[in-house]
Amino acid sequence: MKKKDQEKKSDEAAEWFAGHLTRRNLGMGMTIAAVAGMAGVTLYKFLSDSDDEVTLDSLDLQRREGWSVGATGQSLTYPVGAVNLDSRQKGWSSFDPAYLLAVYQPTSVAWQPFFVPTLLQSLTQTSLGSQVRLFHDSGMDEIYRRAGGLRELMAQTPDAARTLLIADLPGPSAVAVGAAMADKAILVPGFDNWPHPLGVVPSHQTLGSMIYYAREIEEKRSQVGEKAPVLLMLDSRRLNSYEDSDNQFDNRWLARVPPVAALKEREISKVIYLVEDKNRKEELDDLNEVFVEWESQGMEVRMLPLSDFQTAPPGNTGTTGSFDQRPHYYYGGSSLTHWLFFSHFALGAPGRLASLQGGGQTYSRPAIAPARAAGFQPVSYRPASRPTIFATAGVGQTSGIGRIRPSGFGRTSVRVSSSGRITGTRPGRSGSFGRSGGGFSG
Repeated sequence: MKKKDQEKKSDEAAEWFAGHLTRRNLGMGMTIAAVAGMAGVTLYKFLSDSDDEVTLDSLDLQRREGWSVGATGQSLTYPVGAVNLDSRQKGWSSFDPAYLLAVYQPTSVAWQPFFVPTLLQSLTQTSLGSQVRLFHDSGMDEIYRRAGGLRELMAQTPDAARTLLIADLPGPSAVAVGAAMADKAILVPGFDNWPHPLGVVPSHQTLGSMIYYAREIEEKRSQVGEKAPVLLMLDSRRLNSYEDSDNQFDNRWLARVPPVAALKEREISKVIYLVEDKNRKEELDDLNEVFVEWESQGMEVRMLPLSDFQTAPPGNTGTTGSFDQRPHYYYGGSSLTHWLFFSHFALGAPGRLASLQGGGQTYSRPAIAPARAAGFQPVSYRPASRPTIFATAGVGQTSGIGRIRPSGFGRTSVRVSSSGRITGTRPGRSGSFGRSGGGFSG
């Protein structure tokens, strides 16, 4: 059967479904509007013998049936990284979502509309709070230190307030970047899903890292000035491969970023896309059309691998008799290349000759960089249009800005009884149905 014919039959089946399920046989509080609107239901497969298999938006399903829907009784797993104390060496007896939302809400009113509170809101389900752990590992420490080098440079950038930084890293690393820059940047979390024991995206780790750094960020956020850059934090695992197996729950999501008009209104002229290392050659697929549009509208989009920030060998400070004996991360791995950042990203000359501390010594930007410093070049990158499953011509639900969510992306198959009660879910689209959790506590 041709695709258009299949879609037509699916639409006809959905219309029949809406027309024959009345308020009475849907059960208490579950009207057609609740099914088709609030729950985001679309007919997944019209079965001639039961008429009861539909797909729901996974996040909406979790909100209605419980965060662990379809896997009730299973626990979140932390193979490494679960810790008892946060970055300020304090423990937590419970996790208050209201407190965390206040900590992570952008300090600037202008950027609050783009704050995505979804992940933190998951803690309103108390059974989840009992399983979440603080999350921290050595990789986060390394990213934190590299981001410290970027923080130092952005603090002296004349165009900092006109710059949007996008940290598109594994969630905990993106949060680590935010913590490192929390006193010099306006943080805008963009994590748009909930944890699940079988989740394709391990967002419980991201949530745990947000708690780990919360007190530190609370302390630092009062120091953010009016001319600070904006840092949008994303989880690069949001598009993880879904193998359609029985042991996965599709909690994938799309990045939600400001439209170009909103960026221009806030006088943003430059976007720096932060990635882990030079293995990433292009932006993730759900950002491709957005970045291409931004460039076409005069927005300059550059890529910056955080691996470009390296420690300098002892003595490599650029001044005679000065030795940098403590870890300090420089753009290009040297104080001589550090200052090339401003020309590489066309950010203008720093407002003053900055002084850096190293090994008890103070040194300033060298007047003339040696040839080896001048030879250090930024990664070659410009967004270019390419085919992706998120193309605007695709079929599916709109999600975020400028993208179309593909059919089946971030959705879960469920069984619905004649009374309208969800009786089972299956994490994988090809597997058998498990019993639904039947609600949640909290």
